Amino acid sequence: MILLLLLTLQFGSSPTPAELADMAAELFLNGQYAQASEIWNELRSRMPHRSRIAYNLAASRFMMDSLAAADSSLSLVSGDVEDDTLACAEALTDLALAIQMNDYSGVENTVSVLMENISDGVSPECERIGLEAGLNWLHNHEPPEDQQDQDQQDQDQQDQNEDQQDQNEDQQDRNEDQQDQNEDQQDQNEDQQGQNEDQQDQNEEQPRPPPQIDEMTPEQAQAILDLIEENLQPEDSTGTAKTGRPSGPVW
Repeated sequence: MILLLLLTLQFGSSPTPAELADMAAELFLNGQYAQASEIWNELRSRMPHRSRIAYNLAASRFMMDSLAAADSSLSLVSGDVEDDTLACAEALTDLALAIQMNDYSGVENTVSVLMENISDGVSPECERIGLEAGLNWLHNHEPPEDQQDQDQQDQDQQDQNEDQQDQNEDQQDRNEDQQDQNEDQQDQNEDQQGQNEDQQDQNEEQPRPPPQIDEMTPEQAQAILDLIEENLQPEDSTGTAKTGRPSGPVW
């Protein structure tokens, strides 16, 4: 308030918002961040919808190491501030807060965000500076034991997942090999069935051999000879065979 009164006396009347903005920018460039923050805060109360004023207020508070207040001011920024500029400011504020609180996990997360932001090759210089600062801080600090344990658990879980994936791929390969073997066996069965059908056709086309007569016994041969001799006996005048049985009519 004292600064605003001095400015009023300097300008002879209440300064316009443009005059206040010029004065705050000059104070900021001269390293007088507290005085600049006071003016930006006054301008924000007059024009709460101007995102650029909130952004400049956050920048002044950031330089004063009032990181929580800077983060709160950034939450009011939207509209007339470029997305890249806002993203850079938010990332750097989060990084500074994490470093101030000695939050190893928070620094890691912010470094990951910065690395993603600069992956397109068109990020602002402030992001590259912030990334370098974050990496240096991580290099010079050990993660807490509970985080080390969690990191080890995550690594073990990742290794288990990779092993399981390898096992699944091996099982899939074995299943494919078994399927190939089954298909080969099926082809062999079909070939064998075709050969059996061809053999059956050949057997049906070949003539059957005449039936073989079994060798007769002497008794059977004598019986046939007796039958032939009996039929050759001359008939008498009555048409009766020698045996006395009718031989049938004489033609």
